[in-house]
Amino acid sequence: MKEILKKGLSIDAMKYLAIAAMLLDHIANAFVEEPSHLYSVMTLIGRMTGPVMFFAAVEAYHHTKNLKKYAFRLFVFAVISYLPFMFAFHDNFNILRLNVIFTIFLGILAVHARRSIKDIVVKTGLILLLIIASIPADYGVSCIVIMLVLDYYYGNRKNQIVGYIIVAAFAFDVLELITRPFFGLIYDRRFDMVFMEENYYLLGYVLPIFLFYFYNDRQRGKNNRFSKWLFYIFYPLHLSVIAMIRIFLL
Repeated sequence: MKEILKKGLSIDAMKYLAIAAMLLDHIANAFVEEPSHLYSVMTLIGRMTGPVMFFAAVEAYHHTKNLKKYAFRLFVFAVISYLPFMFAFHDNFNILRLNVIFTIFLGILAVHARRSIKDIVVKTGLILLLIIASIPADYGVSCIVIMLVLDYYYGNRKNQIVGYIIVAAFAFDVLELITRPFFGLIYDRRFDMVFMEENYYLLGYVLPIFLFYFYNDRQRGKNNRFSKWLFYIFYPLHLSVIAMIRIFLL
């Protein structure tokens, strides 16, 4: 472990951790009774998945040799994952229930718009349209904003981390874990810990900070092709398995 921290984490290692956390989170959402401490702990770990994959997507944007192929790949696997995501956690069809690969795809378009369009009005308008389009998707607006912040500070890890902390504090109610008891103390004259006790899984959004900090962009990983395709294949595959098990159990 000490050696890993000394060398830093590769983007591949971050993806593997995110995939493992995602699997725990999805198992909890599909099969574990809520509320329960087991559910909260599993989802706490799972909270790290989205932000880490957004970070990886921004890294991919800056390292890809062919942006069009990368964006097209995201779109194709978003379509492939459409029905598995639809039924993995729900029993009814909703055409607007979009998976996180759709959201990352829109995030990449937003990042590219910010970097490539010079007209500030056109740039702002297009990014706002992409943000609106992301509303029904998994992680929605938060994903686009996080990716834009990570891209804006690309090359400055400390500023990326600070930017992420600010977004996560408000977008994911992490700040409320700290402030809610004091609101109760000021307005109700009692230090109310109920919100923290019921929502401590939100602390999982803090976990990506440590991965960002230890990320070493020089450690790109030895199995880049395997790592590149792993998430695309694993995402719809494990959702399909979860959906089939739920249908069988029901």
